[in-house]
Parts: sequence; C-alpha cells; structure tokens
Amino acid sequence: MEGAGEFMERMVGEPLLLWTAAVLSIFLVVGIVKRVLSIIVSCAVLLILYLVYLTYLEEQFPIPEMDWSEWRGSAETWFGQESEPSSDENDTEPE
Repeated sequence: MEGAGEFMERMVGEPLLLWTAAVLSIFLVVGIVKRVLSIIVSCAVLLILYLVYLTYLEEQFPIPEMDWSEWRGSAETWFGQESEPSSDENDTEPE
C-alpha cells in the first residue's frame, strides 16, 4: 500500500494533475451514464411498443405458433446427431 500513499501525496502536491484527473474522471462517468441511460430508454421504448401491440393489434396480427417438432428433426441434419428426448416433467431422469 506504500505505492498508493505515494500516489495520493503526488496528486495532492500537484494541483494541475489533480484537476486533470478530476476532469477525465467526470468525462468517464458522464459517458458511462449516458450509455446506460440510452440502453434503458431503448428497452423502455421496445417494451411500450410490445405492450401496445398486445393491447391493440394482437387480434388482427396474431403471433404465429411454432411447431417445435420441425426444429428437433432438423437438428439431426444440422449437427449429424439425434436430438435428445424431452420429458414433460423436469424431476424424472430419462430412461
């Protein structure tokens, strides 16, 4: 910890270095906050659009149902192996 003490003494001893470090850290914090806020706003907009879809447009444009048996069968051709059987209950081991 002796290196950290010397670093702090040097920072306090040189005000120009202290101000430069403070300004750079402020820029860094502002950049991170802006990025996080833009991600949060984007997610909120997408959530609102999805809720509007569910409320007003789902009856006119329903979400298509997926046929998972097609996907399981195509795994053999993609990976050259058979798909594992799945059970409806999670607490039993496959035989």
